[in-house]
Amino acid sequence: MKLTRTQGRTLLALVWLLAIVACSVSSPRERELHRWWAGFGMVVKHDSFPGDCKLCHVGANWNEVVDSFAFDHERSTGYALHGAHAAAKCLRCHNDRGPVATFEAKGCAGCHEDSHYGELGNDCASCHGETTWRVNNARVQHLHTRLPLTGAHMQVACHRCHAGAWLGNFRPTDPDCASCHLDRALGVLNPPHAGLQFLQSCDRCHIPTSWRPAVVR
Repeated sequence: MKLTRTQGRTLLALVWLLAIVACSVSSPRERELHRWWAGFGMVVKHDSFPGDCKLCHVGANWNEVVDSFAFDHERSTGYALHGAHAAAKCLRCHNDRGPVATFEAKGCAGCHEDSHYGELGNDCASCHGETTWRVNNARVQHLHTRLPLTGAHMQVACHRCHAGAWLGNFRPTDPDCASCHLDRALGVLNPPHAGLQFLQSCDRCHIPTSWRPAVVR
């Protein structure tokens, strides 16, 4: 179908308009936290704020605050910020998601996505601190699980038992020896572990330090 000159101009203008809108509302590269980005505009009410924007903001970029900006969060709100939370930008919590109290009531999961898929419960503080999300002494903390790690097990990479460990999924696994070592036990012919029903209670002969030497008890 051949377009008239007027129709062509109209179509071109429409294409440019769509391109501008797409650039304006497209998702940023980093939106893993709170699904917020600067393109949504101002979301914190400024009704009671001073009229001089430069007291807090740098130039025309409302998302950047001056280096001298200070706010005593504990004194003003009654809620103290510690560790990495004290260094977080205001809009990490005060954003388009609504009143802070709404998601604060959910605890850590209100702000932080549960990368463990609900497998490890809601007590994040049992493993994580407020300074960094990385778990300190993870193997030591494993002592409080169904399978305390001792001996050679202390050196095993997490993903060898928890297949989804790289993605933060530490789905509980069967602590029985056969769940990890059955294939190796079936291959042992002297003595024949399968024939002698030596496929359970491996600790009768083996210790977690090393498979060998095995001690018959």
